[in-house]
Amino acid sequence: MKVRVFSRIFRSARTLGRRLGRDRSGSAVSFVVLVPVMMGAAAVGIETGQAYRTKRQMQGAADAAALAGSIDRMAGKDLATITATAQYEAQRNGFQNGVNGVTVTVNAPPTSGANVGTPGAVEVSIGKSQSFSLGAALTNWLGGSSSGFTMHSRSVAAQGTYTSSSTTTTTTSTGDGCLVALTTDNEQGVSFSSFNNFNADCMIYSNGTANGTGATNSSIYMASFNNATLKSVWTRGSFTAASYNHITYTSTPNVSQNQTTQVNDPYSSLPTPSPGTCNYTSFSASSGSSVTLSPGTYCGGLSVTSVNNVYFTPGIYYVANGDLYLSSVNNVTCPNCSSSSGVTIILTQTTGNNSDIGGVRISSDNNVALNATTSGTWAGILFYQDRRVANGTMSSTSKIFTVSSLNTANLTGAIYFPNNRIDISSLNNASNSNDGCTVWVGRYIKFSSYNNNWIAGCNAAGLTSRPGILTTTTTTTTSSVNKGKIYE
Repeated sequence: MKVRVFSRIFRSARTLGRRLGRDRSGSAVSFVVLVPVMMGAAAVGIETGQAYRTKRQMQGAADAAALAGSIDRMAGKDLATITATAQYEAQRNGFQNGVNGVTVTVNAPPTSGANVGTPGAVEVSIGKSQSFSLGAALTNWLGGSSSGFTMHSRSVAAQGTYTSSSTTTTTTSTGDGCLVALTTDNEQGVSFSSFNNFNADCMIYSNGTANGTGATNSSIYMASFNNATLKSVWTRGSFTAASYNHITYTSTPNVSQNQTTQVNDPYSSLPTPSPGTCNYTSFSASSGSSVTLSPGTYCGGLSVTSVNNVYFTPGIYYVANGDLYLSSVNNVTCPNCSSSSGVTIILTQTTGNNSDIGGVRISSDNNVALNATTSGTWAGILFYQDRRVANGTMSSTSKIFTVSSLNTANLTGAIYFPNNRIDISSLNNASNSNDGCTVWVGRYIKFSSYNNNWIAGCNAAGLTSRPGILTTTTTTTTSSVNKGKIYE
């Protein structure tokens, strides 16, 4: 009815305007009549827009109130509680029951419509008295009614059940490598020959992709040995075993060749070493019954030769701008080391020149017994070469980690030379007890006359993360979720 009145207003104003436009008499009375008509029409337009805005706000309030009430109904609340919740939500959105001509009616279940029997459904109706003020006089003048009217909004909501899915991706490492070559080039990674017995409960890994046969063309080459017991062999290239008596594999598959993934390097995220200022410069000891070394930065290298006993004190040793030499020493030990404290030796530089990063040479010694520190950044690392050093080759003679003519070595921890070769020759016993743990990780591994290796004690030594094959598992789980929905 109100719309018909508004239409009459606009039609009358338009007709009057046209008639005045044709009137050439110049009567001022005509314009006096037109002005209130046009002002009234504008007032009605403004108030109509306000009414439509109020209507939208009412609908939003009804939807929010119905959703709130449906939550209470699904929770088993009584009608009084549902009503209070819904009316409060309507109030929060600007429509308070009994105030300013507003009524908020709540029915649970709905009393009409398609969702009378829908479980958990709640119906909310909002009414609001409305009247025009600015256009009231013009409405009466045109024969309409200026009395108020009531606007209504209705909403029905219920808590529906939906299926929610989530996907979780987990990556794990086998963590079972003890002889690991990191090179990813088309070349040999591991050469292991001329030994009597090798006993280990771990894997031999090579990322090298050499795919031929023989001493230099295989990614992993093992030859000229009596007995070898190991978990298995894994390579991105080929594996050659020649001139041996017996190999025992303790897991399946025994040999994995031409693999497409890579061995995980758990130490690749270790930070660039920060050795600080030099505590010692070109440290050298070449005689005497014993030498005690303390943690710190040894610039220009660290050399001990022809000494009966070398004692390390627990802590971090930075050997900067030079090599570590231990030669013709009877015993190299850490008397105060324990299961909770140990030694980490880091080859690095302080000059800004990566070519100054050195290597390690241990030769003609009787006994070397050291264990890695077990806490902090370098936990589980016994020897570490700064990865800023240039890549070497399988035949390089500098920057490498080399052991020659050593009777017994109990090295508990990881020897990590990611860019250079680890070269062992004539090492009789290495971690020759079931609680030992020596993990060799280099760009290349070249062992000859190396007899024993164990990793059973790695967790106690702080090597809880070791090289291995990454496995990615994707798990999808589904669950039922209650979620509010507007039905009407």
